[in-house]
Amino acid sequence: MPARPTPAVRSAMTGEFDHSFTAGQLLPRFGRPEEVARTVLFIVVDATFSTGAGFVLDCGVTAGPPTVLTPAP
Repeated sequence: MPARPTPAVRSAMTGEFDHSFTAGQLLPRFGRPEEVARTVLFIVVDATFSTGAGFVLDCGVTAGPPTVLTPAP
């Protein structure tokens, strides 16, 4: 049985994208398939010194919203 797209993926595919979904992300958009493919290619070809690394492709969701630091007076 094929996987069914989530509402967010379905809206991105139909052009009815809800921008509030990505408002808090560092990169306010969905990743493109070629971006994921480039990461996989990097892991397979170039990441020869990586062991047990986790590569997170979530447009900054797990990093949290941007924070602006101001210098102390």
